[in-house]
Amino acid sequence: MFDLKCKRTGCEFNKNCNCTADEIEVKKDTICKTYSASKDENKRQEEKIGQPPIRKDIEVLCKAKCIFNSNYVCTANGITVQTDSSVNEPICCTFMPE
Repeated sequence: MFDLKCKRTGCEFNKNCNCTADEIEVKKDTICKTYSASKDENKRQEEKIGQPPIRKDIEVLCKAKCIFNSNYVCTANGITVQTDSSVNEPICCTFMPE
């Protein structure tokens, strides 16, 4: 997966709306397990303008019951992670139930 967008505020891996983590895992409830709070207070503000991808292709592990899940690997061309205000957790917005 190449197009991996993140709008989760305060995540240490979020750089201009691009995820820079070495590996990504989405839990069965679609919450991004890879999220890690940044110690940098300046990263607490959401980066509103998405930038072109800055990373190489990466595999996304997924445990959600989603049409893009193939043997626990996401087969979508890209995903977007953002904060779900109801649970204040980073979730995969590309999720589509089986």
